[in-house]
Amino acid sequence: MQSFEEYRKVFLEDTLATEESEANGTVASFVKICTQKLFEGDVMPEYTPCYYQGTGYRNAAVRVDGYAYDDHDGTFYMLSALYSGSSENETLIGSDARTALDRCRMFAANSIEHDLASKIEISTEAYDLASLIKDQARFISRFVVVLLTDMSLSERANLSETDVSVKGRKKKPKSKRTGVLDAEPIGDIDVEYRIWDMPRFYRVFGVGDGHEEIAIDFNSYLEGGIPCLSADYSSETSHCRSFLCIIPGNVLADLYDEYGSRMLEGNVRSFLGKRGVNKEIRNTVLNEPDMFFVYNNGLSATATEVEVRNGKLLFARDLQIVNGGQTTATLSATRHTNGADLSKISVLMKLTQVPPETAATIVPIISKSANSQNKINAADFFSTHEYHVRLEQISRRKFAPAKDGAQHETHWFYERARGQYIQATMHMTKAQERKFVTQNPKDQVITKTDLAKVLSAWDEYPHIVSKGAESNFSEFAKRTETEWEKRKDDFNDNYFQEAVALVIVYRSIDKMVPKQPWYEGGYKANIVSYTTALLHYLIKQWYPGQSLNLQRIWQKQKCPDILMQQLTILAEKVYAAITSPSRPVQNVTQWCKQAACWESVKQISCAPVSNLETLLQGHDELSIVKREARKERKLDDEIDNMKFVFELGEEYWKQMELWLRSHRIATATESKALTYATKISSGFFPDEKQSKSLMKLRGKAIAEGFPPK
Repeated sequence: MQSFEEYRKVFLEDTLATEESEANGTVASFVKICTQKLFEGDVMPEYTPCYYQGTGYRNAAVRVDGYAYDDHDGTFYMLSALYSGSSENETLIGSDARTALDRCRMFAANSIEHDLASKIEISTEAYDLASLIKDQARFISRFVVVLLTDMSLSERANLSETDVSVKGRKKKPKSKRTGVLDAEPIGDIDVEYRIWDMPRFYRVFGVGDGHEEIAIDFNSYLEGGIPCLSADYSSETSHCRSFLCIIPGNVLADLYDEYGSRMLEGNVRSFLGKRGVNKEIRNTVLNEPDMFFVYNNGLSATATEVEVRNGKLLFARDLQIVNGGQTTATLSATRHTNGADLSKISVLMKLTQVPPETAATIVPIISKSANSQNKINAADFFSTHEYHVRLEQISRRKFAPAKDGAQHETHWFYERARGQYIQATMHMTKAQERKFVTQNPKDQVITKTDLAKVLSAWDEYPHIVSKGAESNFSEFAKRTETEWEKRKDDFNDNYFQEAVALVIVYRSIDKMVPKQPWYEGGYKANIVSYTTALLHYLIKQWYPGQSLNLQRIWQKQKCPDILMQQLTILAEKVYAAITSPSRPVQNVTQWCKQAACWESVKQISCAPVSNLETLLQGHDELSIVKREARKERKLDDEIDNMKFVFELGEEYWKQMELWLRSHRIATATESKALTYATKISSGFFPDEKQSKSLMKLRGKAIAEGFPPK
């Protein structure tokens, strides 16, 4: 396991490597690495880089390094950085931390109260941010100002004096606050200060599982705890416990105010983002609060640890609401915007305790089951789809060709689940870790949101990519789900290799843009996605019947020089187009999110560079390659099915055989195949067709409630 010193050293090395490759500046690179971790850990949404330092009203110092907006709970994140770059860990004193936090808060305050945007150059991201804050102020539920630092906050720092109530819960101040984390509200918008120093990063991402748990002491919200009844009728083999709870409306709103969308399991958060506040729920809160319990269906939630005593729920760890996100968000919003009294409101909550080691697998299944009565697209549950499982499997066994004269081949490590790369090395020896990192370089890790961004841009949806990782992932899921149902064999080794080739192209553009003389800073993410989309669009215009030879890029493991020449030209034209003074939407960031922006970029006039055609291949040739890849995939599927049947084991299939006596869902063919699977130790083993039948039977059984493993 890495020590703190080793973790910090690697963190700073990653910062310097990012700065060298992207030329964004050391502090910006540090912020990028920090926010990537916070995004992957569900601490905050995907951020937008935005550096600005200046003065506001009455020469107040203002400073910001980035921002993010969670439109599910209305939280606006403001980022500030204090970066030392020292090889030795330094101590950050409380007063310096407070100054940095205050200056970042002042950016938001001046934007709302003193029209800061009017003092900033209009063609900058800082102008976009200031105008966005002012325009969206009425929708912002709270500001969360986050300080990112490579130092360690002093243990003597006075974090808070008046921010904590008698029971440990946050409350609005009655007097001026003086602690490091105490912040004055901006008008009627609450402000929270948070600090992510290096020890905290190490604790969560270095030796933890990559996310901060939500540990709730219910006695802090309701003296004595929440009324709770055990409803544990599950089998002994399920390892899950169930409870029925009555949670007061004020308590539920308080929890949501404090933890926001971190409480909502990812699928629910995605669904909530499409539906917003429920008007019927709001009307009941305002007009018939005493009937709320009668009318409302309640919540379904999970937790990895639960403490119940004398009929009261006292504690829950890693609480996640898997159904009822709209109810939760609406209660908070109605209290915030309408001043609703929630004292007469109670909500039924079904709480399931799941083992921590299986939570990542079980919680999505519970979520899918809990939401099955609602009209939710299957794409909302795409994070656990077989598509990701297949790509993960391919990435672990498929070696990429050696590059730059290296003597060894490497993997492109696909992260289907959060933190898989870090977790893979946690229990390795130093020698094992060195070997792993050599075969799986950090710069060859691809997260599922990264892949969705790259493939969506290539499929000519740069405006969707510009809406952020979560929105783009949802739209990508819909398209991919449809294609998967049509022909899942298309998602094979060839598909993975071409996807990696596009990642190489995308990241090459990302590194190239900051080094260009025409680039004045800002909008890099938009430039990269639009340039990728424009390349694909123009190749079809220039060379009908041909497409970019992505296998060639896979073989070389780099973007060809000719292609880089073309991309450099396109990137400059894209930058000019999206920042054009004649654009109909003044805010460039918001303009890039519109389909009209993509339509305008497609009007760019440009000629192909010399010899670009040498990087193309005809559609007939490509069809042959894809046809052969499909055949190989079908063979791989047969082998994988047989292997998986064996790995599940004879005992598993015996349990299914027993379970099927009361669940008559097996066909005659499936029953015969099951007979072989229950006699593996006697020398019987299902062949490829029988294994396929068993996998189909297993899928039906799981859908009816049989355990996956």
